[in-house]
Amino acid sequence: MSPTQQVALLRTLLVEHGEGAWVVCGSSSMVPTFAPSARLRVVPAAAPRVGDVVLFDTGDSILTHRVLARVPWGSDAWILHGGDAGWGAGLVRQSSVLGRVLSPRRRPTLTRRIVGAAHAIRDVLRRAAARDVTPRMVPDPLATGRVYDEGADGLDAQFAESRATVRRFDVIDEPQRRCARDAERVLEIGCGTGRLLATLGGRPCVGIDVSEGMLRIAAGKDLTVMRADAHRLPFAAGSFEAITAGNGVLRYLDYGRAFAECARVLRRGGRLAVHQYSRWTLVLRPRPQLAPDDPLHVGDLAEVRRPAGEAGFVEEKVYLWRNVSFWPYVVRLPEPVAWRLWDHVTFVFRKA
Repeated sequence: MSPTQQVALLRTLLVEHGEGAWVVCGSSSMVPTFAPSARLRVVPAAAPRVGDVVLFDTGDSILTHRVLARVPWGSDAWILHGGDAGWGAGLVRQSSVLGRVLSPRRRPTLTRRIVGAAHAIRDVLRRAAARDVTPRMVPDPLATGRVYDEGADGLDAQFAESRATVRRFDVIDEPQRRCARDAERVLEIGCGTGRLLATLGGRPCVGIDVSEGMLRIAAGKDLTVMRADAHRLPFAAGSFEAITAGNGVLRYLDYGRAFAECARVLRRGGRLAVHQYSRWTLVLRPRPQLAPDDPLHVGDLAEVRRPAGEAGFVEEKVYLWRNVSFWPYVVRLPEPVAWRLWDHVTFVFRKA
């Protein structure tokens, strides 16, 4: 029987007989973890033990990996496993079909478990480096405005009902407020319902947005707002000392055109604070993965730094944050170690 036929037969046995079925290894893909003709018994995936075997269906073959460690995590369990490519081939959520070897096997040593954990982290890093990049397409401003018109009425209430969200953005918005604190005239791009604009102080502040529904709510808070596109700001050169762009608003804009317009309406020495979301973040639950992959967000900090520099801005500070599910709900990460762990970034630029 060819290896392909063996794999097909094994897959059929696992589907038809399920837990408790006996399986005889015959494919070379199962060596050297298990010798050919080793007998395995399928056991419940909810009760794997160290020393059990995880059977991975890769399409054209079925690989066997031995369980090195099992760690409960909430309602899930994580399996650290090692296989044909060496000990510690990866870390998976407990969802694979498992088989238990009948013959006695020596339990993995502590050294092998440590090496396995290191290899698991290495695999995640390699997958991140090889990740395909979806091209960034700037949406039509009118279409964006219509989308936000539909949800404008309930947006403030939705934001306020989450204590974690309120606390998180209280921290994340602080560089924006600090940027505007000593400025005489301030412009906010994408002001929405005026949540941030209302906190920028008593100085003359103007907010713009493409959503009429959002601007109607902001105007009801006695805020100075107008409908405008940040690609063509309706202001004279040097009109403002500070510009804020919060809540990831630049994801809807062409970076080059938006930064050029900000540089035009800012006075020399004026500051621009830009908040953006991460395009992909390392998520640890329910399983280790890089998610989400939204091309409108920032995948690499250079995507923002490059057009800002070309428009004549000098970077003063960068803030990288990671969301957490407990107080204080967000923590700041140093850039050298942030890698793919950050969810939010705020740049503070100065016009040279």
